Amino acid sequence: MPDKKKYLNTSNLGREDGNKFGLRLDDIVHISGSYSRANAYNYCGYEPFDIPVGSRARIIGIKQTNLNDTYSDSGVGDVYVDYELIGYTNSDGTPITCGNRHAGVFAETSPDFALCPDGSGEPGFIRDGNRRNAGLWESIQGVRIDDDPAGYMQWRPKKVVDPKQYTSPVDGHQEYLTVSSLD
Repeated sequence: MPDKKKYLNTSNLGREDGNKFGLRLDDIVHISGSYSRANAYNYCGYEPFDIPVGSRARIIGIKQTNLNDTYSDSGVGDVYVDYELIGYTNSDGTPITCGNRHAGVFAETSPDFALCPDGSGEPGFIRDGNRRNAGLWESIQGVRIDDDPAGYMQWRPKKVVDPKQYTSPVDGHQEYLTVSSLD
């Protein structure tokens, strides 16, 4: 039988430290990594759950630490968060929660984070000059492709958009063109 009381009492519950990302309690954020897992090892009796990329979560606790502060350009350490997934529950209806997780799991902690410039509100990233699709916006969601000869994992975003097409129109009208899509 699950221990619901312990499960819902995450380690930083209700804590709201000032932090380098400007995160606040009750912020709604997006999971950006496919490595996120809730209820690992049947924590408190709940089944493990692989959190889908792009899932939304509500922050329920924030802890700013000095861990790894010497490796940070700002001299500020890691941020750990507790969060509750939106739209996902355990089999007994309890919200799926994750405690004391590195804030880097959220798309919003990346300096490249941006909502899609086409107005759809999809979360993603504007890629810098050192990456494939440099200067373009890429959605968080996509598919893994295993065709690299060296065996590296590659990712094909669901949607790629050129933000320049959403700047002020030159000739009086605006084109809305998606560069690529996997729909």
